[in-house]
Amino acid sequence: MQDYIKYLRSMVGKSEILSIGLQVLVINERNQILLEKRTDNGLWCAPGGSLDIGETVIEGAKREVYEETGIVLEDLTLLAINSGPKMLIVYPNGDRTFYVDLTFYSRVTGIEPKVSDSESSVIKFFSEDELPPEEEMLRGQMPMIRKFYSGDLKITVD
Repeated sequence: MQDYIKYLRSMVGKSEILSIGLQVLVINERNQILLEKRTDNGLWCAPGGSLDIGETVIEGAKREVYEETGIVLEDLTLLAINSGPKMLIVYPNGDRTFYVDLTFYSRVTGIEPKVSDSESSVIKFFSEDELPPEEEMLRGQMPMIRKFYSGDLKITVD
């Protein structure tokens, strides 16, 4: 089933829902991280989205990155699973979604990202010292970026 969230919202309206979120820290050969500026709230985040029914988490993560950036990823490595009250997103239209987020990272070389859909206005690589301020980033992004840059690549679950 394509666009599961749209389907679910047609059934439950603005009621709180639970969704599986996928995001990928795409890292280039200069150890820069790829971020996109969202059109719905103007915040920066790693490429990602929600898992659709029938997809594996790897298929969903690769699909989301491709849809948003045009990048075809090969290997993904799980970095963290986050859940709980801190994972609530309230969208500009009032939709409230609690996410169980799976964060992966993937290394790429020779990639020039491009805005590939209407969800992003800007997509670019940032070095660790050039990242946007945390208040300009979607909730939960900076802890994952800090975890990656600290070299802590063991999987964490909360």
